[in-house]
Amino acid sequence: MNVSYEHDGQPHTLILESLPDGAYRAEVNGRIIVFRALPVEHGGWLLESDGARVVVHTASSGSDRFAHVDGHTFALTVPDSRQRRRVSAEGGSLEAPMPGQVTAVLASEGETVSAGQTLVILEAMKMEIRAAAPGDGVVRRVLVAEGDVVDRGQLLVEFGAE
Repeated sequence: MNVSYEHDGQPHTLILESLPDGAYRAEVNGRIIVFRALPVEHGGWLLESDGARVVVHTASSGSDRFAHVDGHTFALTVPDSRQRRRVSAEGGSLEAPMPGQVTAVLASEGETVSAGQTLVILEAMKMEIRAAAPGDGVVRRVLVAEGDVVDRGQLLVEFGAE
């Protein structure tokens, strides 16, 4: 399996293959990791590699993927170069990738932001989700405040081209 994602505006490539002994070989941006994966309660996986063990839980919503690892949540997006160009050239909006509660708003109206910059932090399913700007631009309106509960797809921030 060969998959490309974006995390914090940066592209990452994952190549995953199963090995004959039941282990897996993952290559992430050129770094190779060999590991075993065992299912755990609540839909997670226990990953073991070189004596280290970590529990991973995952979720997805549309083209967004979330991985919760050792208390840290990583938001990954399947890249869409057409959307990035459109947002950069014409402005756009940032939507909630899943239902949750706003724990922090890191952008203000009039602020210049860069692609991949975290603008809003949500908590969903005991995971921290960082909603990032899909392109460079200027924040036009912030539509949420800390403590707000949002639905999937709800507008969080509107912005325009610089």
